[in-house]
Amino acid sequence: MTSKVKFCLFASTPDMEELNFVVKVLTGTPAEVGERAVKWGYDGIEFMPNPERVPDPEVFAQALGRTGAIMPVVNSGRIAVQGMALLHEDRAVQRRAIEAFKRFLDFAGYFGARVGLGMARGMGIPGVSKEEMTRQAEEVFRELAEHAEKAGAVIMLEPAEAEFTSLFNTNAEVMAMVERIGSPNFSLMLDTHQLWAVEASIEQGIRAAKGQARHIHLYEPSRLPPGVSPEKEALDWPHIAQVLKEDGFEGSASVVLVPKGDPEPVARQSVAYLRRLFNW
Repeated sequence: MTSKVKFCLFASTPDMEELNFVVKVLTGTPAEVGERAVKWGYDGIEFMPNPERVPDPEVFAQALGRTGAIMPVVNSGRIAVQGMALLHEDRAVQRRAIEAFKRFLDFAGYFGARVGLGMARGMGIPGVSKEEMTRQAEEVFRELAEHAEKAGAVIMLEPAEAEFTSLFNTNAEVMAMVERIGSPNFSLMLDTHQLWAVEASIEQGIRAAKGQARHIHLYEPSRLPPGVSPEKEALDWPHIAQVLKEDGFEGSASVVLVPKGDPEPVARQSVAYLRRLFNW
């Protein structure tokens, strides 16, 4: 039986290694990262483009396609890492971020893919109330959702811990915004680190998404991938998989690399473990 969940590795271009991102990802050309992901047992990649140099989607698709890898999700995190934010006190910086995100939507639309919207929204605007920031966020999200509809991509608003943003920290807050936007091209995604750190319980956080999530980031609070820790894991992965199954989850799930050492054996171990759990 073909699984309803496709497993991906985070991936980016070689210059990503200079940016000190929060997790370690595969880097290389589309052919290199696609080949490694498939060789290690994954279905494809969650790609993190450079917002200043988004690839030509046709060229990218040809190179990736030859490896057999898929790209169901584009990660917008480099917008934040490279000094931009969708909510920013400097309107010029904000506009750069919005235009970069639109380029991601155009790129993703070629593949019929989704674009995650997490730390790209920024930490928030100093001195501005949460109510006003929420109003501004809605304005930006409506502009992006309209572009997503034209591009054929779906935006996934990602809840995140307060260390990354002051807005939309819980799945309930995210769902409220998703319902306000009211676009089929504006939805949400899940992240197990956020579920563990922010929600009253992981199960409650998953249920708050109301079965709408089609993508999830899977890692331990230690940022290790699931099923590989030599010590007892903080998260109950069989229970998480069961709750997602009960909620009708299908789509894609992305896994990080181990921060040190040879990533291949650990990546292989993790995806084998996950395929046993997500066997619906």
